[in-house]
Amino acid sequence: MASSALTLPFSRIAHAVDSAIPTKSDEKVIWSACTVNCGSRCPLRMHVVDGEIKYVETDNTGDDNYDGLHQVRACLRGRSMRRRVYNPDRLKYPMKRVGARGEGKFERISWEEAYDIIATNMQRLIKEYGNESIYLNYGTGTLGGTMTRSWPPGNTLVARLMNCCGGYLNHYGDYSSAQIAEGLNYTYGGWADGNSPSDIETVSW
Repeated sequence: MASSALTLPFSRIAHAVDSAIPTKSDEKVIWSACTVNCGSRCPLRMHVVDGEIKYVETDNTGDDNYDGLHQVRACLRGRSMRRRVYNPDRLKYPMKRVGARGEGKFERISWEEAYDIIATNMQRLIKEYGNESIYLNYGTGTLGGTMTRSWPPGNTLVARLMNCCGGYLNHYGDYSSAQIAEGLNYTYGGWADGNSPSDIETVSW
Protein backbone atom coordinates (compact mmCIF):
# COMPACT_ATOMS: atom_id res chain seq x y z
CA MET A 1 0.00 0.00 0.00
CA ALA A 2 1.41 3.39 -0.90
CA SER A 3 0.04 6.90 -0.62
CA SER A 4 1.17 10.36 -1.61
CA ALA A 5 -0.03 13.96 -1.60
CA LEU A 6 0.59 15.94 -4.77
CA THR A 7 -0.92 18.46 -7.14
CA LEU A 8 -0.77 17.59 -10.84
CA PRO A 9 -1.91 19.04 -14.16
CA PHE A 10 -5.73 19.34 -14.31
CA SER A 11 -5.85 18.93 -10.51
CA ARG A 12 -6.49 21.82 -8.17
CA ILE A 13 -6.40 20.07 -4.80
CA ALA A 14 -3.59 18.18 -3.10
CA HIS A 15 -5.02 14.72 -2.47
CA ALA A 16 -3.79 11.68 -0.57
CA VAL A 17 -4.58 8.40 -2.31
CA ASP A 18 -3.97 4.69 -1.86
CA SER A 19 -3.11 2.12 -4.49
CA ALA A 20 -6.26 0.33 -5.63
CA ILE A 21 -4.41 -2.85 -6.61
CA PRO A 22 -3.20 -5.11 -3.77
CA THR A 23 0.57 -5.44 -3.74
CA LYS A 24 2.89 -8.21 -2.66
CA SER A 25 4.57 -7.89 0.71
CA ASP A 26 7.92 -7.04 -0.88
CA GLU A 27 6.43 -4.65 -3.48
CA LYS A 28 6.16 -0.89 -3.11
CA VAL A 29 4.10 1.52 -5.21
CA ILE A 30 6.06 4.73 -5.78
CA TRP A 31 4.43 7.79 -7.33
CA SER A 32 6.50 9.34 -10.11
CA ALA A 33 5.86 11.36 -13.27
CA CYS A 34 6.44 11.12 -17.00
CA THR A 35 9.45 13.05 -18.33
CA VAL A 36 8.84 13.12 -22.08
CA ASN A 37 8.91 16.51 -23.78
CA CYS A 38 5.15 17.09 -24.15
CA GLY A 39 5.18 18.86 -20.78
CA SER A 40 2.11 17.27 -19.18
CA ARG A 41 4.14 15.36 -16.54
CA CYS A 42 1.38 12.78 -16.15
CA PRO A 43 1.48 10.87 -12.86
CA LEU A 44 2.85 7.33 -12.90
CA ARG A 45 2.74 4.59 -10.30
CA MET A 46 5.93 2.54 -10.27
CA HIS A 47 5.66 -0.96 -8.82
CA VAL A 48 9.08 -1.52 -7.26
CA VAL A 49 10.63 -4.69 -5.83
CA ASP A 50 14.12 -4.58 -4.28
CA GLY A 51 14.77 -1.18 -5.84
CA GLU A 52 13.83 -2.30 -9.37
CA ILE A 53 10.79 -1.13 -11.34
CA LYS A 54 8.75 -4.18 -12.30
CA TYR A 55 5.89 -2.46 -14.12
CA VAL A 56 4.24 0.94 -14.48
CA GLU A 57 0.62 1.97 -14.07
CA THR A 58 -1.04 5.31 -14.59
CA ASP A 59 -3.20 7.52 -12.36
CA ASN A 60 -5.97 5.65 -10.55
CA THR A 61 -7.40 8.60 -8.62
CA GLY A 62 -10.14 11.10 -9.31
CA ASP A 63 -12.89 10.69 -11.88
CA ASP A 64 -14.13 12.19 -15.15
CA ASN A 65 -15.43 15.37 -13.51
CA TYR A 66 -13.39 18.25 -14.96
CA ASP A 67 -14.46 20.54 -12.13
CA GLY A 68 -12.85 18.36 -9.48
CA LEU A 69 -9.97 15.92 -9.38
CA HIS A 70 -10.01 14.85 -13.01
CA GLN A 71 -8.05 11.69 -13.59
CA VAL A 72 -4.86 12.18 -15.61
CA ARG A 73 -4.03 9.02 -17.54
CA ALA A 74 -0.56 8.77 -19.06
CA CYS A 75 -0.22 7.78 -22.71
CA LEU A 76 1.92 4.89 -23.94
CA ARG A 77 5.08 6.97 -23.71
CA GLY A 78 4.60 7.38 -19.98
CA ARG A 79 3.50 3.81 -19.44
CA SER A 80 6.71 2.59 -21.12
CA MET A 81 8.94 4.68 -18.82
CA ARG A 82 10.46 1.49 -17.40
CA ARG A 83 12.11 0.90 -20.79
CA ARG A 84 13.72 4.33 -20.61
CA VAL A 85 15.03 3.75 -17.12
CA TYR A 86 16.63 0.39 -17.99
CA ASN A 87 17.60 1.09 -21.59
CA PRO A 88 21.18 -0.17 -22.14
CA ASP A 89 22.04 3.04 -24.04
CA ARG A 90 20.93 5.34 -21.22
CA LEU A 91 23.69 7.63 -19.92
CA LYS A 92 24.05 7.24 -16.15
CA TYR A 93 27.23 9.24 -15.55
CA PRO A 94 29.33 11.94 -17.28
CA MET A 95 31.32 10.95 -20.36
CA LYS A 96 34.22 12.96 -21.82
CA ARG A 97 35.15 12.77 -25.50
CA VAL A 98 38.73 11.54 -25.88
CA GLY A 99 38.91 11.00 -29.65
CA ALA A 100 38.20 13.22 -32.61
CA ARG A 101 34.67 14.49 -33.02
CA GLY A 102 32.59 11.80 -34.68
CA GLU A 103 34.81 8.90 -33.63
CA GLY A 104 32.53 7.98 -30.76
CA LYS A 105 35.36 7.59 -28.25
CA PHE A 106 34.52 8.60 -24.68
CA GLU A 107 35.75 7.92 -21.18
CA ARG A 108 33.87 8.04 -17.90
CA ILE A 109 34.67 10.95 -15.58
CA SER A 110 33.45 11.97 -12.13
CA TRP A 111 30.64 14.45 -11.57
CA GLU A 112 33.11 16.83 -9.93
CA GLU A 113 35.35 16.79 -13.01
CA ALA A 114 32.33 17.33 -15.26
CA TYR A 115 31.19 20.33 -13.22
CA ASP A 116 34.70 21.82 -13.35
CA ILE A 117 34.91 21.38 -17.15
CA ILE A 118 31.50 23.01 -17.67
CA ALA A 119 32.23 25.91 -15.32
CA THR A 120 35.71 26.56 -16.74
CA ASN A 121 34.49 26.59 -20.34
CA MET A 122 31.46 28.74 -19.56
CA GLN A 123 33.66 31.33 -17.87
CA ARG A 124 36.06 31.26 -20.81
CA LEU A 125 33.32 31.65 -23.42
CA ILE A 126 31.61 34.49 -21.57
CA LYS A 127 34.92 36.29 -21.14
CA GLU A 128 35.92 35.90 -24.82
CA TYR A 129 32.56 36.17 -26.59
CA GLY A 130 30.05 37.54 -24.10
CA ASN A 131 26.91 36.02 -22.63
CA GLU A 132 25.36 35.73 -26.11
CA SER A 133 27.67 32.75 -26.67
CA ILE A 134 25.73 30.72 -24.08
CA TYR A 135 22.66 29.23 -25.78
CA LEU A 136 19.99 27.29 -23.91
CA ASN A 137 18.48 24.67 -26.17
CA TYR A 138 14.76 23.96 -25.92
CA GLY A 139 14.49 20.26 -26.72
CA THR A 140 16.33 17.71 -24.59
CA GLY A 141 14.27 14.53 -24.86
CA THR A 142 13.72 14.66 -21.11
CA LEU A 143 11.63 17.39 -19.60
CA GLY A 144 13.36 19.26 -16.79
CA GLY A 145 9.97 20.22 -15.44
CA THR A 146 9.93 17.13 -13.28
CA MET A 147 12.54 18.79 -11.08
CA THR A 148 11.81 22.46 -11.64
CA ARG A 149 9.41 24.74 -13.45
CA SER A 150 9.51 24.03 -17.18
CA TRP A 151 7.44 26.89 -18.61
CA PRO A 152 7.88 29.66 -19.48
CA PRO A 153 11.50 28.90 -20.44
CA GLY A 154 12.83 31.97 -18.64
CA ASN A 155 11.61 30.57 -15.32
CA THR A 156 13.47 27.27 -15.49
CA LEU A 157 16.22 26.58 -12.99
CA VAL A 158 19.02 26.63 -15.58
CA ALA A 159 17.73 29.92 -17.06
CA ARG A 160 17.71 31.52 -13.62
CA LEU A 161 21.26 30.28 -13.06
CA MET A 162 22.40 31.76 -16.38
CA ASN A 163 20.74 35.07 -15.50
CA CYS A 164 22.85 35.14 -12.33
CA CYS A 165 25.90 34.74 -14.60
CA GLY A 166 24.93 37.74 -16.74
CA GLY A 167 22.37 36.34 -19.18
CA TYR A 168 22.21 33.93 -22.12
CA LEU A 169 20.94 33.51 -25.67
CA ASN A 170 17.36 32.24 -25.59
CA HIS A 171 15.45 30.40 -28.31
CA TYR A 172 12.64 32.03 -30.27
CA GLY A 173 9.38 30.29 -29.48
CA ASP A 174 9.72 26.53 -29.73
CA TYR A 175 8.95 23.71 -32.12
CA SER A 176 5.31 23.37 -31.06
CA SER A 177 3.97 26.73 -29.92
CA ALA A 178 6.05 29.56 -31.40
CA GLN A 179 2.96 31.28 -32.82
CA ILE A 180 1.14 31.04 -29.48
CA ALA A 181 4.07 32.48 -27.53
CA GLU A 182 4.33 35.42 -29.95
CA GLY A 183 0.58 36.04 -30.21
CA LEU A 184 0.09 36.13 -26.45
CA ASN A 185 2.47 39.09 -26.18
CA TYR A 186 0.21 41.15 -28.46
CA THR A 187 -3.04 39.87 -26.96
CA TYR A 188 -2.31 39.76 -23.23
CA GLY A 189 1.10 41.40 -22.91
CA GLY A 190 2.82 38.15 -21.99
CA TRP A 191 2.26 34.50 -21.24
CA ALA A 192 -1.29 33.65 -20.18
CA ASP A 193 -2.96 30.41 -19.21
CA GLY A 194 -6.08 29.19 -20.98
CA ASN A 195 -9.53 28.42 -19.67
CA SER A 196 -10.22 25.98 -16.88
CA PRO A 197 -10.49 22.35 -18.03
CA SER A 198 -14.08 22.40 -16.71
CA ASP A 199 -15.02 24.47 -19.79
CA ILE A 200 -14.59 21.32 -21.90
CA GLU A 201 -17.97 20.12 -20.64
CA THR A 202 -19.83 23.26 -21.74
CA VAL A 203 -18.00 24.17 -24.95
CA SER A 204 -19.96 24.41 -28.23
CA TRP A 205 -18.18 22.32 -30.90
